[in-house]
Amino acid sequence: MVINFYRPVEVFFGKGAVEKTGEVARRYGFKALIVTGKENAKKSGALDKVIRSLNSHGIQEYILYNEVIPNPTDKIVNEGARIAVEEKVDFIIGLGGGSALDTAKAISIVSSNEGSVWDYVKYPEGPRLVPYLSRPVICIPTTAGTGSEVDKYSVITNEIRKEKLVLSHSLNYPKVAIIDPELTITMSPELTAITGFDALTHALESLTNRAENFMAEECSVRAIELISKWLPVAVEEPENYEAREKLAYASMLAGIAIDHLGVALIHAMEHPVSAHYPHVAHGLGLAILAPHITRFNYKGNPEKYALFAKLMGYEERPELAVDAVVDFLERIGLLKTLKDVGVEEGILDRLTEDVYMLARHSFLINPVEPTLDDVRELYQRAYEGKL
Repeated sequence: MVINFYRPVEVFFGKGAVEKTGEVARRYGFKALIVTGKENAKKSGALDKVIRSLNSHGIQEYILYNEVIPNPTDKIVNEGARIAVEEKVDFIIGLGGGSALDTAKAISIVSSNEGSVWDYVKYPEGPRLVPYLSRPVICIPTTAGTGSEVDKYSVITNEIRKEKLVLSHSLNYPKVAIIDPELTITMSPELTAITGFDALTHALESLTNRAENFMAEECSVRAIELISKWLPVAVEEPENYEAREKLAYASMLAGIAIDHLGVALIHAMEHPVSAHYPHVAHGLGLAILAPHITRFNYKGNPEKYALFAKLMGYEERPELAVDAVVDFLERIGLLKTLKDVGVEEGILDRLTEDVYMLARHSFLINPVEPTLDDVRELYQRAYEGKL
């Protein structure tokens, strides 16, 4: 078998890495669009650090676009793209969690090509348009979960259609990832748990799905080892720098893993949940679904699920992967149901239809290929909390 391992993103990693921002940005010009959320980057001091670094390297001109929300929408991307074009920015900086990074990358695509962001998202039959150009993007994560700083994905929500889809293209890679674990220390324990479990799900699904790439699997394995050990520490001791560093690295590794291997049914079933209920954080939705889908999946790839159980500190048996997930979620405070987060039982049929209409391509690489009845039953179990 011939595999591909394409890594076009330059990475600066370590304490104080954010101070490299200005030096790196000088490669791309002198006018920046900084894409971030409304409050967190400013409150934490991350935004000031970025601006100070830009200024110290002669970049005085920047546009602050601080409209990003969790589960970012097509409207936010399109407006950011309009600003990027009107202001003739040279490059884009994404500063924040996965939502800010995904938005920055998508703005790069839309501002450099025709159409709107929804023309470029990936329906099962493919996107409507293919991009040919992009603006340079520098990604600076302030959470440790999505791995968006090193992958080609942007996950975008259409509020009118209640759809959440992925823009996936080689032009959507950032040029540079600046990963400074110190920027993640201000995360609350809850956000630490939610984003960390997102990274663990990336590692779990990339390891166990039907895609094959032994180089990327090494990233999955190491990410699981690190997250299983250090996420509970970071939740309990938010200012523990070693834990933050290990999780930032694990998130990056898991991002590389899904970039080559993709995800599977847990992500496919979560996206409709947060599309219809935007208040549900992506990582929390994954946490709610993961025990039930792991129980459904483990017989389809017993060797890899046994390895996952072992990496999580359990005996090397595939069925123990379910216990590993449940016990870990309980430890980090995320063992919840769909009912707990406000999902209505009456919408479960619609969520099931959405999975088929928008993400049925993921059925083929899932360890066990599900039917629509399987998906509906899994939603029901996640609603009730019955394993």
